[in-house]
Amino acid sequence: MVWLSGISVVRAPFRYSISEIVDDMLRDKMDKESRAYAKSRLGIEYVYKSYDLSKVDFGSDRYVEPHIAIDGLYRQAASVSLGGMDRSGIGMLITVNDNPQYLDPAPTAGLVPQLSLRHDIRAQNLQGLACSALPESLLNSAGHFAMGGQGDVLLIMGSGYTEWFLDRIKQIKHITRKSRGDFYSLIYFLIFSDAAASAIISSEPDGAQICIDPHHVVVSRSTRPAPAATLKMSPDSRCRMIFDMSLDPRGLRDDIVRLAARSLTQLRRSLPGGIEIFGIHTAGKKFVDSVAEGCSLDHSKIRMSYDIMSSTGNMGALSSIQFVDECIRRDAISKGNMGCFIDYGWEGAGAFAFERIS
Repeated sequence: MVWLSGISVVRAPFRYSISEIVDDMLRDKMDKESRAYAKSRLGIEYVYKSYDLSKVDFGSDRYVEPHIAIDGLYRQAASVSLGGMDRSGIGMLITVNDNPQYLDPAPTAGLVPQLSLRHDIRAQNLQGLACSALPESLLNSAGHFAMGGQGDVLLIMGSGYTEWFLDRIKQIKHITRKSRGDFYSLIYFLIFSDAAASAIISSEPDGAQICIDPHHVVVSRSTRPAPAATLKMSPDSRCRMIFDMSLDPRGLRDDIVRLAARSLTQLRRSLPGGIEIFGIHTAGKKFVDSVAEGCSLDHSKIRMSYDIMSSTGNMGALSSIQFVDECIRRDAISKGNMGCFIDYGWEGAGAFAFERIS
């Protein structure tokens, strides 16, 4: 068993409605059809951004640094999780670095001294797993304990996609649904929130909120020869780094539904009882609807995922831990009962069951 405590979710401070962004800030860049789609088809009302968008000139193609650094959100979330505990009791640090700083050193280089963690701590930086990294982090934590690793695991997850897609759409003069690449860049800019989350993963139940059996964690990878989604970094004519996204939404959605259904079927075989509530990664209404249908889920048991998606957008890598946290905060799951989260991203899908114990 692994035990979760100290779950902390920190959102970037700038909150916007989708209507506010498309009708006011991006009105000159979007046609009427694109604006209508964004407001009615995404299933998202509000998002949180690391930028004060009122200070961004969308008519200029100049790169703009985030007004709030993702590392600051990491530290804020981790400080809440650690609370007053002895930092020497943390034996492993896992960071899920779901943001565009691929060329920077791993965030562990700064976080270890900033959080006063011990010098011999084990560190693992998961990058490129996109939106489905919590199941992998849970299994890696269980491996740490099984191999005799000393101390708890501090898990820190961050999602900061705005920097990618804001820079991309600033370089586009006019966005219509006919220009698929430009339109998808816009949609990704709109749906993602910038945020960080953290939790303590332990091998003992003292003070824990959630219990997870590693046998109740399933991960399925896509094996299709040509990926349905890729992101490539390349310089433009001015030697400025740009992110070239290739996306087949229908192919990606079909892959995800198939892998999610397979993962959930496998998970259910190992569960001793029923599931009180299901969560689905909040990647937009089309994806959530498709996964719910493909997995034959009762809508009454997934309503909270739609509520979370509407109020906070797509939280990227940390949407899974956000769901677990909301289950506790809203009392959506009773003590001693089990919930399940279906996680997915560009590389595959997975599912894990969790039991609330406090």
